[in-house]
Amino acid sequence: MAVQTATAPAPVTGRPAWTTRVRSSGWLLLLPALVALGVLFVLPLLRIVADSITEPTSGFGNYASLFTDGYTLRVLGRTLLVAAMVSVIGALLAYPYAYAMTLVGPTMRSVLVTIVLVPFWTSMLARNFAWLVLMQDGGVIQRFLRLFGLDVTLLGSTAAVAISMTQVLLPFLVLPMYTAMEQIDGRLVAAGQSLGASRSRAFRKIYLPLSTPGVVAGMSLVFVLALGFYVTPALLGSTRNAMIAQVINVRTKELLDFGGAGAMGIFLLAVTLLVLALTRRLAGPNAAVTAVGGAPARSRTGGEQSSPMRPWLRVHTTVVAILLVAPTLVVIPMSFSGSQTFRFPPEDWSLRWYQELFSSPEWIAAILNSLQVGVYVAILATVLGTSAAFGLARLGRRSRGAVNGFLLSPMIVPHILVGLVVFASFLQVGLNGTLFGIILAHTAVALPFVVIAVTARIQGMDTRLSGVAASLGAGPVSTFRKVTLPLVLPGVLSGAVLAFVTSLDEVVIALFLQAPGAITLPVQMFNSITVEIDPTISAASSLMVVLVSVPILIAQVVRVRGKR
Repeated sequence: MAVQTATAPAPVTGRPAWTTRVRSSGWLLLLPALVALGVLFVLPLLRIVADSITEPTSGFGNYASLFTDGYTLRVLGRTLLVAAMVSVIGALLAYPYAYAMTLVGPTMRSVLVTIVLVPFWTSMLARNFAWLVLMQDGGVIQRFLRLFGLDVTLLGSTAAVAISMTQVLLPFLVLPMYTAMEQIDGRLVAAGQSLGASRSRAFRKIYLPLSTPGVVAGMSLVFVLALGFYVTPALLGSTRNAMIAQVINVRTKELLDFGGAGAMGIFLLAVTLLVLALTRRLAGPNAAVTAVGGAPARSRTGGEQSSPMRPWLRVHTTVVAILLVAPTLVVIPMSFSGSQTFRFPPEDWSLRWYQELFSSPEWIAAILNSLQVGVYVAILATVLGTSAAFGLARLGRRSRGAVNGFLLSPMIVPHILVGLVVFASFLQVGLNGTLFGIILAHTAVALPFVVIAVTARIQGMDTRLSGVAASLGAGPVSTFRKVTLPLVLPGVLSGAVLAFVTSLDEVVIALFLQAPGAITLPVQMFNSITVEIDPTISAASSLMVVLVSVPILIAQVVRVRGKR
């Protein structure tokens, strides 16, 4: 009787051919974005690093002067102190507000979330202009303090800078804290109380430690952002109380000291990376997601019933809500003032500043330049970012993390350093003072926002759908056009809106690259305060609020409809 034998198949070694093809196509999709960031951002950054150790002489003299020169040392200390103050004071304001958001019902929660988002819908320059109006001599804040016998001059002081920065950065604290609190099971505190702990002790021993990752993530993000602030110190501070971003600007544009300015910028970058590393260690590997206010699945139990709030918490929440919306409430009425001064509330009403805005050749040119730059940036960043997001989805886990970090690097680097890098590199190739140069620089800055928006949408897709379409006879192009693209389109549109708004509201890079004929609306607004006092800025600020908020609201509507 013959015995049938079967030869065992040879073990499969290496990576399957289809996996290799998928990952190769992923790299091809990533290539345009990687090249763009490499040319526009990474290589110029490396050049600044080289300049910091070779200009004016080779060595580490520029870095040594950071800690030996008395003026520079005071500026560094002031910058670090203000960033720490903004982080701590902001956390004290944001934590109770975020906690209140977890206690109220769905309707009130939506109101509180909308209030937190209002600063995102208000131009950075418009907010700083509002604080300038409130803090000026004889302004609302000074008049209020005089009621208590305090005659304090805020404008031009470090306190004014810290107050404005706290308000501007407060949403970056509230959102990650709320994200962390949203995942805490409220029954844990009740269980602690049932075991004999007082309400405050149960909160301190149970709730506070569980919400700590959100606190750490928010405070570190705000600290890092505060380090590179330029507009707020320049408008509300003074040269006597300068922060490091102001010194970098002077050394770069007026002294052309790229070595000294580069050393300061690299120091900021080193502090930023150190803080982010400590945050990752303390708050866990998902701290970055928490810091940007990611929206994890709700894990709280007990339904959507509201919980009782203590009176002090109600008062605190109301005060913080007023603080968040105050600049918007100032900017719009000021635009209808008929006075030549910035007095608030206006004594008489008029449309004269809108007439001036839309009849002045300088202001009209600035508006058209901003819209032109914003549209081109939205197109370029959306094409590059969408392609990169699809490429990321096809990479392996290890490669994906490293490449994603590279794509998001412009968000990590302090903004004043980005301006320095762009100015120094574009100066060599003749792109300074051109709209084309501003478009390229803004594309590099806006690209990460598109990558984040589209990647989030791709991760929420059911990957089996494309396979089902292929099994029914659809080709790759047809599958992408009829299945993948409709599902990803809301993320693409959101990314395009974010890119447009980022470019529209960006001022630091545009200030570095400005020249006659290449002045954007934010730069014109900045100059109208620092170079000449032009009340037309009140109308321009209201226009910026509209130009920034309307696209974001449209994106929100598209996103909600996409979910439905």
